[in-house]
Amino acid sequence: MKTHLTILISLNLVAMTHVCKSEISFTGLGDLDGGIFQSRAYGVSGDGSTVIGTSSSAGGNEAFIWTRTGGMIGLGDLSGGSFNSSAYGISSDGTAVVGYGVNDFGAEAFRWSEPTGMQGLGDVTGGEYGSTAKGISDNLQTVAGHGRSGNGIEAFRWTETEGMLTLGDLDGGGFESHAEGVSGDGLTLVGYGTAEHGHEAFRWTESEGMVSLGSLGGNGISRAYAVSDDGSVIVGMSASDRGWQPFRWTESGGMEALGYVAGGSFISHAYGVSGDGATVVGQCLTPDGYVPFVWNEENGMQSLIAILEENEIDMSGWTDLGAHGVSDDGKTIIGYGTHNGNAEAFVAVIPEPSSTVLIILGGTMLLRSKKLLSSRRNGKYRGYKRTTIKPL
Repeated sequence: MKTHLTILISLNLVAMTHVCKSEISFTGLGDLDGGIFQSRAYGVSGDGSTVIGTSSSAGGNEAFIWTRTGGMIGLGDLSGGSFNSSAYGISSDGTAVVGYGVNDFGAEAFRWSEPTGMQGLGDVTGGEYGSTAKGISDNLQTVAGHGRSGNGIEAFRWTETEGMLTLGDLDGGGFESHAEGVSGDGLTLVGYGTAEHGHEAFRWTESEGMVSLGSLGGNGISRAYAVSDDGSVIVGMSASDRGWQPFRWTESGGMEALGYVAGGSFISHAYGVSGDGATVVGQCLTPDGYVPFVWNEENGMQSLIAILEENEIDMSGWTDLGAHGVSDDGKTIIGYGTHNGNAEAFVAVIPEPSSTVLIILGGTMLLRSKKLLSSRRNGKYRGYKRTTIKPL
């Protein structure tokens, strides 16, 4: 009986490894036709099916939308002015994209959808003309970004009913604020403003206004770049006594340092977070250049390159990569790096090993072989230690 069970477990472990490797993928997205070869991905839809960013076309820099079935498609630009557009945010269902284009007056925030095309959202009142949209809520009704007000560069919240409203700034220092992301429910905006020591990460809600998240130490500088669907988890980067570190902020735990990949230096930034706040992605500087990282509480921070190469994905020709967005389930990661000398966007898919184990082995056998499966799963990332650094 024991012999049969051992054989059965071994066969299932082989099958598990095959399924994991067959599902893991890495894809360079290429670029738009015309112009120099370059593309950068900045966002991904919640289901991981649609990627957005900017590339170079015959007209100039152009916002794009990419899907596996349709490839990379340019979104055009606003009418008037020089041809220049970029996409920075995408709704969870992939139907709406935000960024900036150029009209006769200058840069202007836009919202794009297939039925309407690219539509300008206007500008904040006062100051020079110029606005950029960075994120959009799941219901497509709230957009976060920044524009030039009479005070200077100022974060805004745009809604269908109220238009573009400025959010002010943090106390201290000069005046400058940027909204970088908005929660799925549209109630929480995140970014950075100017405080006493320089830029500091903030969370904005209608009830509390703009509130500083503080920093990990060092010179007090921090920036928030992304927020979970319900607004409870915020990620970004902060100066610390050990250099620049990515952080994950929650109401109960405050700002917690995420550390660095094994062998990395103290320059690391978090740019994206999954819908539930459990997975964080970004980039970390190593002796071999920048590498994209994936962080979760169970495994700590891991190099995405290391995970891909452990699963026999050929990464030759790719250098200086950074992860800039992640799907709601934490399995699809997007960003860009240098590929054979050119900037190129990418999408990587990394299924969770635990989900594959459950499908193959079933609940009963998983309980009986828990220790063995755990050791095999941990061995999958052998050689890349978890880096744990407590908040400073």
